[in-house]
Amino acid sequence: MLVTVSVPALAQPAAARDDAHEAAPGPLATSAPVSATRTEIELLRDEVADLRRELLVLAGELRALRTAAVQSPAAQAQEPVVLPPEMVQAQVAELAQVKVEAASKFPVTLTGTILSNTVYNSGDANWLESPNIVGTAAGGSMTSTMRQSRLGFDVRGISVGAWEGKGALIVDFFGGTPGFVTGTVMGLPRLLYAFGRLEHGGTAVQVGQDHVMLAPRDPTSLASFAFPQFFRAGNLYLRAPQVRVEQKFGGFTIKTGIVAPIAGDAGTSYVFAPTPGGGERSERPAFQGHLGYGRGTPESAGEAQLGVSGHYGWIREAGRLIPASAGAVDLNLRRGRLGLAGEAYLADELDAYGSGVGQPGRSEGGWVEARLAAATRVSFNGGASLDRRPDGFGRAGRLRNTSAFGNVIVKLSPEIAASVEYKWLQTRYGSGSNRVNHHVNAVFAVTF
Repeated sequence: MLVTVSVPALAQPAAARDDAHEAAPGPLATSAPVSATRTEIELLRDEVADLRRELLVLAGELRALRTAAVQSPAAQAQEPVVLPPEMVQAQVAELAQVKVEAASKFPVTLTGTILSNTVYNSGDANWLESPNIVGTAAGGSMTSTMRQSRLGFDVRGISVGAWEGKGALIVDFFGGTPGFVTGTVMGLPRLLYAFGRLEHGGTAVQVGQDHVMLAPRDPTSLASFAFPQFFRAGNLYLRAPQVRVEQKFGGFTIKTGIVAPIAGDAGTSYVFAPTPGGGERSERPAFQGHLGYGRGTPESAGEAQLGVSGHYGWIREAGRLIPASAGAVDLNLRRGRLGLAGEAYLADELDAYGSGVGQPGRSEGGWVEARLAAATRVSFNGGASLDRRPDGFGRAGRLRNTSAFGNVIVKLSPEIAASVEYKWLQTRYGSGSNRVNHHVNAVFAVTF
């Protein structure tokens, strides 16, 4: 019986292979197979041990060379190919913050704006950080607040046959303050937007709370964020529940639908379950529509948008239905760095939208704004507005609101902006007195 043990040549150093060949006996006699096998096994063990020691030495030399290369000035001047573990962990954490996981597994985006207002009012301001009526009390005020900050979620990419579904939910903290000694720094959440939307081609169907279709344009202001600039002083505005249909054809866009009936006569104290007001008691919705035409885009050399809108609804007062209506025109023009925008309206019983200086009855007014993009990240904006009651009287005694503003907005980066704004506001009362407020607002905003 012949017993031989062989090792592949690649597993042995050349010297080891020669020594083994010289020491190996020829064919073994059958009388001594065990001792021959033990001899070759011992040789193999020695060779494996030698290989292990050599590999350990080579591994140590390789680590030393790698350390020296990393610490050399030339290597430090170059961007490393392999990132340190702590840097990799930081990037993983950053990517984890970008994605918001939803139970539905559809893409959800977290959005928001952290907005700081530091303000001074020379007169009696009804809302310190965004005044729209000058009261009759003496003295001014100064404060700093974060109540106009916003937080929201967007979801999109939902397939409904040939339609794409999307939605949005946005809140701010302008919903009042709790009855606590330091409640002024505890702004309560307030629902701004909450809607679902289906789109296909140039057609869209939307259900939920959004900016109404009537007079949809607003002046450019970072300071007036919770309520737009010139509200109750020439700018009709409301976010309300609605069902609307939109259709685009050519350069035209038509929107029409029904809007929740809101009369603006809700109580001024907190209630858990609001009671029906004059709008809800009408037992029917309001109807609105907007027809717009536009050319150009924000990226083009110029753009122009023109629109006309209307509102018709009812309120119930003293047991009878009273029509509530309005008609408005709006425009937005830009050529190069210069821009112009504005609105004009006639309204009746739309105090919830800010007409009549926040009072029932007939009202007329509007606003105009000029814009200058002085640089890529610097813009100057300014305008004036008027809201008045043509019948010359009001239940709360306010006859007219006149306002003007100017601001500079600086974008320090796409996400960070700062602004300084001055606003002059004058409220005229039935007694003939004019109350004036000089409002200065310093703004710092971080958008994400």
